[in-house]
Amino acid sequence: MPGRAKTDDVTWGLGDAALGFGLAYFLTLVFSPLVFKATGQSLDTPSDQLPLSTVALQQVPFYGGMLAVPLIAAQYKGRGAVTDFGLRMRWTDAPLGVVVGIVTQYASLLLYLPVLWWTSVNSDDISKPARDLADKAHGAGVVLLIVVVAIAAPIVEEIFFRGLVLRSLERRMSRGWAIVVSSAVFGAAHFEPLQFPALFVFGLVAAVLATRTGRLGPGIWAHLAFNGVAVASLLL
Repeated sequence: MPGRAKTDDVTWGLGDAALGFGLAYFLTLVFSPLVFKATGQSLDTPSDQLPLSTVALQQVPFYGGMLAVPLIAAQYKGRGAVTDFGLRMRWTDAPLGVVVGIVTQYASLLLYLPVLWWTSVNSDDISKPARDLADKAHGAGVVLLIVVVAIAAPIVEEIFFRGLVLRSLERRMSRGWAIVVSSAVFGAAHFEPLQFPALFVFGLVAAVLATRTGRLGPGIWAHLAFNGVAVASLLL
């Protein structure tokens, strides 16, 4: 195909991952004034007072940048996302991923027992970011919440973290370390310290699914279920 690497050499890597992060935040910064204007918000409105429509629209340039970089890098510096990242799916990936995602969501709650027992942190502190988002969901906002958190985020993040980041790390270190490091990057990239343990564990699970199956399909379905359980529990 035009633009695809002519040899089997793959030249994308961690530099492209860094570019993806940078582009995502740059596009968010550039388009935020337009998003605020479109949703009737002032630029000095505190983030915790923004309506869900504004928060959701801000994710469009963010996820657009995060998605564009790995797909373009694989196309022009590799052999395409299907070959390089395993961006494909089988029918068995859906039931496998959904079960794994649900189990991981509930199992990850056990990680917080020591924190709840031995520190001043309570369950409300841990769930606050998600609750703040869910509290803004009314009517059409519920649909936006589901589309952004339970559908768009899992697809984009699996391509980026378990596609570009994990595969780039595998070329620099052992598979085991690549799984651990990519999962830590995934957790840290959300900038929510209290949610890091659960995100890190899910990152490990999704990375193992990707490396064992050679496909992103199971991880995408697991991510959909993982986020979906959280969204459903908050809304209900």
